[in-house]
Amino acid sequence: MSSEQPAIYRRLLLTTLLPLLAALLVSWLIGIRLIADRIEGQAQAKVRSDLSAAREIYDTELEHLAGRVQQLSRIPELGRALQQPSSAELEKLLSLTSSGLPYRFLTVVDRYGQVRYRLGNPEVAGDTLRHVKPVAEALEGRNAQGTLLLSPLEAGREQPELASKMVITVQATPRTQADSRTSEQRGLFLVAASPLTDQQGTIIGALYLGQLLNNNQALVERITRVITSGQPGTASQHQTATLFLEDVRIATTVTDQNGQRATGTRMSAEVAARVLKAGERWHDRAFVLNQRVFAAYQPLHDPQGTVVGALYVGVPEQPYRQLRRTLNLTFALLLLGLTMLGLYLTTRLARQLAAREAEINTLNRTLEQKVAERTVQLEEKSHQLISTEKELARSERLAELGMLSAGVAHEINNPLAIIRGNAELLQMETADSTDSQEEVGEILTQVGRINRIVGSLLTLARQERRQLTRFPLVALLDEIIDQIGHQIPLEDCTVLRDYRQPILLEADREQLRQVFTNLIVNGLQAMEGRGQLTVSGEADHDGTCVITVADTGPGIAPEQRERLFTPFFTTKQNGTGLGLAVSWGIIRNHGGTIQVISAPGSGARFVVTLLAVE
Repeated sequence: MSSEQPAIYRRLLLTTLLPLLAALLVSWLIGIRLIADRIEGQAQAKVRSDLSAAREIYDTELEHLAGRVQQLSRIPELGRALQQPSSAELEKLLSLTSSGLPYRFLTVVDRYGQVRYRLGNPEVAGDTLRHVKPVAEALEGRNAQGTLLLSPLEAGREQPELASKMVITVQATPRTQADSRTSEQRGLFLVAASPLTDQQGTIIGALYLGQLLNNNQALVERITRVITSGQPGTASQHQTATLFLEDVRIATTVTDQNGQRATGTRMSAEVAARVLKAGERWHDRAFVLNQRVFAAYQPLHDPQGTVVGALYVGVPEQPYRQLRRTLNLTFALLLLGLTMLGLYLTTRLARQLAAREAEINTLNRTLEQKVAERTVQLEEKSHQLISTEKELARSERLAELGMLSAGVAHEINNPLAIIRGNAELLQMETADSTDSQEEVGEILTQVGRINRIVGSLLTLARQERRQLTRFPLVALLDEIIDQIGHQIPLEDCTVLRDYRQPILLEADREQLRQVFTNLIVNGLQAMEGRGQLTVSGEADHDGTCVITVADTGPGIAPEQRERLFTPFFTTKQNGTGLGLAVSWGIIRNHGGTIQVISAPGSGARFVVTLLAVE
């Protein structure tokens, strides 16, 4: 081989490889950029989704607080105690019906907004809370809730311990607005208020409940658990959540360089200008302490619409930068390997590059598919967790109400028996023709009504006590329908039985009789004496059975459907509001579900699902 041939060979080799290397380099840069943009875009989408989940949890916590104060306000004894000149009865009732949690306060005001009694500070009373918007709305007859910023004086008046629990030591934080504060003395509270009425329904005062968020880490820890649940990888392990009072962290899972909670650190000036001053929801890269994160912020407003704080979720950029470096190294090694291979096997270079390119495309498609699957799983988990928390909150409220109901029923039964006995004696001693006989009969009728209400309260308190037997569902439904005519007239009503299929249940027969009797009577009463009631039942292939009670009545409004199974909620003039609540508890205790499907003007369908015996 002549001396020129190696040089020509090298020139030909370089001429062949240079375009290929240039193309590989360009592909490398473009691929890295596209993948980086994709990863960052998905990170931003995730924090936006996490912020929505965090806000849902925050609102659920607020609704739970509102539900608690509404339950307390429905206790008739509170209204009667408020009308008494002394606060002793108020103190007794509130001490029995509310838990003395260290981060809460509970206050009763009269119809003029003046404080009658503070559970956390009984010695201070007589001042007015009418300027507090939720209290003012409650005195106008509306349930109200929201987020409030209270001064140490205001919070200490409600409960002296709160003033010290509110204090946050403000720490110097990079990239924040200039501020000379060394501590934050104010407190951010979730508050709710509900009206108190007398027996005639007249508003005589309000119940005011608040929960401190300063240094109360439970809410942000729950948010962090929800947004990290089901998310594998390094990034998910560093996801954080924070509650801000204005620009100061008052509760957070963000940690500093020493691994301590970063409570008292401040929001960056860039974010504060957009979120706190402009009141905008914000999501982008941001500085949190001394590192950049993918972050999302949402302002928190008080009832007057003023921004008093913010809700934050975020994940550090560091794991994503590490992923980019890994991708860069992978592409660099790939490029080097292909270059070395081209130096020795020029003829096979095209095939090797084609194989690598196909592999990259496959990996990219697999990555996109997995990311899409994980995103769907995250959304499903978030919905499931939110639904589970609502169900748990509802179960907690029913459990508390059951305990209260058992105590109230026990206290009522003894004097009620005395009233009944004396009334019966009076009835026997009174002549049949006198007017007193009619009055005594009315007393016994009302005593019977009270006895039925007490029975419902005891049933609500004893939902978990079941006597299980095996019995056919069809026989139970036939018995109920055959006997229902003794409770309600059926002259202009048609009751259609649509359950021919044999279904065997293992359950408490008398409890289920109470449920289906209640649903059938409610349906007949809703039709006001005319229409068609359809009772159907069928077995499903998954080992369950479905029983449906459908009427052709006026239907149920959406706002009523939301509260239909809430204890003491009723649309009937003489109803107690316990029938559907007890039915819901019985079906749930049997491992089943009960749902209502209705719209105004199109009747209502109650669907009960239970486990069947094969």
